[in-house]
Amino acid sequence: MTPTTPAPTTDDFVHTTRKLRFIALGGFVVLAALLFLTAVLVMGDAISGDGAGGAFTDAALWMFPIAAAAGVVALAAPRSLMPTTPRRALVIAQYALGILGVFLQTLD
Repeated sequence: MTPTTPAPTTDDFVHTTRKLRFIALGGFVVLAALLFLTAVLVMGDAISGDGAGGAFTDAALWMFPIAAAAGVVALAAPRSLMPTTPRRALVIAQYALGILGVFLQTLD
């Protein structure tokens, strides 16, 4: 006889969804810090540059509401309507868009 492993009694996706929701919630704190950093870069560019924001500044500032929307969907969507993989993709997008906003501002 070969020993069999018992079936798990807990659902791992429940814990994964909960962790992803906490990571998405923490993403709002990270987004706030990145927005502050972007604002500092914009003000520094306005003082030392020509005083007008360029297209990269506009694009950088638009990244933050889009990132926040991705975080809200990842945080608030019910487990029955959103599987783990799209939720994970939204959380990754939330962080990536925030970082992209700072990067775009440094290009201006």
